[in-house]
Amino acid sequence: MKRISNNCKLNINKRIFEDAEKSYSISIRAEIKEFLENNSGGYPVKDVIVSDGEEYEVRVFMSLDASDDNYYIQKPMDYFLKKTKGKIVPIGIDSGDNYYCVNNETGKVYYWSAGEDSYYCIAESIAEFVTLFE
Repeated sequence: MKRISNNCKLNINKRIFEDAEKSYSISIRAEIKEFLENNSGGYPVKDVIVSDGEEYEVRVFMSLDASDDNYYIQKPMDYFLKKTKGKIVPIGIDSGDNYYCVNNETGKVYYWSAGEDSYYCIAESIAEFVTLFE
C-alpha cells in the first residue's frame, strides 16, 4: 500500500493489534494494519481531501509508536472498539478532534464527527481513501 504521509514514526508497536484482537475477540483487517504501519503518526501529503463534493481536513494519521504522546492509537482505538463492539478502528484525526475510521467488517472509511457523534462514509475502501490524497 502506498504511503500518503510524511514524517512517519519508525518505532512501530504491532502488538497493539494483537492486544485489541484478543480483548475484543476480533481480527483486524490486514489493510487497516498495513495502512497504519505505512503511515504511522505521519502528516498527510495533502491535508484537505474531497469526497462527494465535501472537503475534509486531515491533520495526522494515528501512530503505532507508544512513545507518541499525542497520536498513539491505543486510547482512541479502545474507545471506538468498545463503543462499536469491535467494528470501528480509527486511522486518522482532523484539527477538531474528529476521526477518520475504518469499519472492520466492511472495510469502508468513515469520517466521525465528535460533536454530532455521527459517521459519514467517505470511501468504499482504504484503497479508495488513499486515492483521495493524489
